[in-house]
Amino acid sequence: MSAPNPVLQSIRDREFTYLLSGARLKVKQRMQKIDIGSVHLEPLNVGDVIDLPRWVGEVLINLGYCESAEESFASAVFQAVPREKIAGSEQLSTLRPDFYLKIRRHVDFAAETINLKPVEVSELEKTKTLIYDLIALRLRKILSVAASLSPSPDFREKLTPE
Repeated sequence: MSAPNPVLQSIRDREFTYLLSGARLKVKQRMQKIDIGSVHLEPLNVGDVIDLPRWVGEVLINLGYCESAEESFASAVFQAVPREKIAGSEQLSTLRPDFYLKIRRHVDFAAETINLKPVEVSELEKTKTLIYDLIALRLRKILSVAASLSPSPDFREKLTPE
């Protein structure tokens, strides 16, 4: 049996932490008291906004009880691409440390639920294209700076853990 790859283990740990992080949801259907694992929900009414672990939120969204009350991942990507272009050829724009985790999780979640909302297929494809553009743009900048002899002092701070 081989030892686990430390990079893959680090990514899995970060994903697990992300799933345990809070998610803001808006209730779409009245719900009775629910116990999901160690999470206990009192009765909720339509329009209530609640904070729950992300994994519980995904279950409730899949079941149609809630919708996300957070900024859509598509708008986060649409904002990140122009910021990256404006930053210049040897500067990175600042991304949240969990940016790529959030994007990956949202793309996977959207792909799982796309059967429920086929209208969103084209938006998902456009967003994926922008994600690839953003990654390619950042990689070009990182490689360019890595090849240079004098990177800017704040460059390292703007790298995401991934």
